Amino acid sequence: MDNEFFQKIKEEIFNAAFAKNGRCSLLIDASLKQYQSNSFLYDALKDYPLYPIIFYQDELHDALPLYLVPLDVHSIRDKELFHNSIHHALYELGAERINNGEGRSVCAWISTPLTTEQLSESISRSAVQTTQSGGDVLIRYFDPSVFGLLLPVLDGWQKQQLLRNINAWCYIDGDATAQVVNGNGESVKKLSFSLELTESNWIDLNNILVINNILRKYREINGMGKVNEQQAGRLLQPALRYFYDHFSSVGEGVNEFGLDILTAQQLFYQRGVFEQYLRNKYAANLPLYSDVKSRVGCMEWEKAFSLA
Repeated sequence: MDNEFFQKIKEEIFNAAFAKNGRCSLLIDASLKQYQSNSFLYDALKDYPLYPIIFYQDELHDALPLYLVPLDVHSIRDKELFHNSIHHALYELGAERINNGEGRSVCAWISTPLTTEQLSESISRSAVQTTQSGGDVLIRYFDPSVFGLLLPVLDGWQKQQLLRNINAWCYIDGDATAQVVNGNGESVKKLSFSLELTESNWIDLNNILVINNILRKYREINGMGKVNEQQAGRLLQPALRYFYDHFSSVGEGVNEFGLDILTAQQLFYQRGVFEQYLRNKYAANLPLYSDVKSRVGCMEWEKAFSLA
């Protein structure tokens, strides 16, 4: 790992996480420990007090071990752990480890006026949202592969509600870029943790997993690529709605379509390239994307992909 690159990431997160009051909380997802080939981070955490995120749903009690680790800027020991957590977060982004399903244990560095116990409650209650049919669903907003793709899905009030008690939520995205999201930093206790998610929100939330799969394949081909994670989210959310309306979800079609969108860096289907080859979207069987794509002529395809 390039030392200058590492120091830049570390400095950006350090400045944001500790700026307000000299303290922050490191958020760890320990459910991934068993899948990871390197125990470096967990070895470093052995002598630290870990504050569990307490979920109020029985099925999540043991299934999702999330922990907060309070860090103080004046503690040499804490600063060393902060250094190690940045190092491990970047290590987890290795393509081979991502493809092997090792996941990402280092979720975020959080600056907040809340106590550790209050922050734990805020995360646990915000992570479980009620659907319009009345059921409870876990939204893994604390996951760094989800957080940055979730925010554009939410409206202004929903973002404010999620980040009301947060000074800064810092994480490293899938492009190994430091991201700092500023909140309101209120110390007043929330009366409700509901984001009042709409049906449209739920559709976009379900597409985040698909977007991450497409991004993983895109990075395999292009390295970090020309399209970053946030740009990909903005392109792929509307594109996936179009895909599921017009094409079969069977097989690898959605990944191929998503890669074409990222390669074109635009919603090329809006130019009507597929229209004459598509059946009615309410037909019993939607066509495979690969079949429709194979019928598009070279000239039509080049025109659709043109950025002009």
